[in-house]
Amino acid sequence: MGEVFRARLRQFPSLVTCCTIDWFSAWPEEALQAVATSFLNELPELDVSPTAMRGLTLMCVEIHQMVARKCDQYLAELSRHNYVTPKSYLELLKIFSDLTVRKKQELCSARQRMKTGLDKLLSTADDVSKMQEELGTMRPLLEEATRDTEVTMETIK
Repeated sequence: MGEVFRARLRQFPSLVTCCTIDWFSAWPEEALQAVATSFLNELPELDVSPTAMRGLTLMCVEIHQMVARKCDQYLAELSRHNYVTPKSYLELLKIFSDLTVRKKQELCSARQRMKTGLDKLLSTADDVSKMQEELGTMRPLLEEATRDTEVTMETIK
């Protein structure tokens, strides 16, 4: 603690006697895994296998621990505090949840566009085949009309 803070405490002793200091220690890895598993299991959008779920929980735990290590490194290098709290971990899980929902909606939208495009291609293919059939049935009539036209042209000359 700084000297100025100590002086204030001596001047105002009620700061020590009337205040409650909440100390929060870092959650152990097992607790982080349990919270992530519980949180991710409640997401209806996240329909994955148990192996993938385990990987996701370990990923969330590793991200949180990596940020905590970087905060310690930041403190050692720059002598500045940056705190990673359990609330930060819950925010990480919430952001992951929001991203999952958004990406699932984007994928559903893309799938719908793809389905619409495929339906349009199938309908066009059907139309082309019908037109080819019509052309096949009309070809002899067209050839006959061409011969008649040629005969008529010859008689006119």
